[in-house]
Amino acid sequence: MPWQQPDSLRGVLDSVFAAPAYRWVEEKDAFAILRRWYAELQEWFRALRESNPLSYQLLLYGLMVIVILIVLHALWVLYHTVGTSSRNAPASATPDTAPRTVTWFRRESERLAGEGKYAEAIQADFLALVLALDAVKLVRFHPSKTPAEYANESELPPDTRAEFRDLVHRVYGYAFARWPCGPAEYAQWRAQARPERYAPAH
Repeated sequence: MPWQQPDSLRGVLDSVFAAPAYRWVEEKDAFAILRRWYAELQEWFRALRESNPLSYQLLLYGLMVIVILIVLHALWVLYHTVGTSSRNAPASATPDTAPRTVTWFRRESERLAGEGKYAEAIQADFLALVLALDAVKLVRFHPSKTPAEYANESELPPDTRAEFRDLVHRVYGYAFARWPCGPAEYAQWRAQARPERYAPAH
């Protein structure tokens, strides 16, 4: 019927304009304030350049000086930070060029024992013993080897091999099983870990 056409047309238009493309909703811009401030600053600079060119030039030079000072200050802080950290680095962080000899490990063992670190002292003394036995070809020293490997690969005489295995067992006990370890245990260890006990013929 003719009088129903406007309603039909209105229904079609309503359905078309209900689509998302026709929803005119103003989106929020999180940076709108910053953009507005930036535009106002640009306008202020433009107005200053047109109204007072000398002041505009002086302002630019002043800003350039400030930027240069900031960069120089950052470089100065970086230089002094790196220099101070390198000067204050602990001595233990510097490479130790002392050769790891029998004498070195013996002294290290005595130093650790003097500080009350008897378990660590025994480990150092064990390495001194291994190096001494390596010098007479009874074991083969290698930094990656474990004490148990030295015991299994040793070419010690049968009468001292069991005693050497007992030393290895005690190293593991003091270092990892937290056996009680004090001056008495350390003295007993030093007496048993003398290289001449294991290579008297050399």
